[in-house]
This record gives sequence, structure tokens and C-alpha cells, in this order.
Amino acid sequence: MTFFITLLFIFMFLSMYRLFKGPAFHDRLLSLNLVSVHIILIICFFSVLFERSFLLDIAIVYALLSFAEIIAFLKLYEKNSESEKESEVESP
Repeated sequence: MTFFITLLFIFMFLSMYRLFKGPAFHDRLLSLNLVSVHIILIICFFSVLFERSFLLDIAIVYALLSFAEIIAFLKLYEKNSESEKESEVESP
């Protein structure tokens, strides 16, 4: 079990590298989502390992917050890209 948790931590740190070094916004957003999934899986593994069912509730809440976070970032990106397009059209 600890081997899988270690692998998840390694893959999470690799995803965090892509989060900070990603060339485009979409790559960073995808890696943020991947890091969130890794955190949820680690919480679920800890729930099974320590036999604590309340950790599954925490994982569910974190998954919902992660989904809301992705939606908020996409709305922000859409709003910023529209305002940049408008400013490019207005300036000669």
C-alpha cells in the first residue's frame, strides 16, 4: 500500500512541475486537475490504510471544491481573453 502512495506522490510532484513550467494555460489547468486527483487518491488510500471512513467524506468535499476551482479558472480565463480581444480591436 505504501508503494502506491509513494508512486502517487512522485507523479503528483511531476504534475506540479508541469503546473509551474507549463507552456500554456491549458497545460497548467490540466496539471492542476491532475494534482487534485492525486491528492484525492492519496486521501482515499489513507482512509483505507488507517480505517477512517471520515477521510472519504473529506475526499468527496475536496473533489467538489476541485471541480469548482477548475470552473472558476476557466471562467476567469474566458473573461480575460475576451477583454484582451476587445482591447486589441480598439487600439489602432
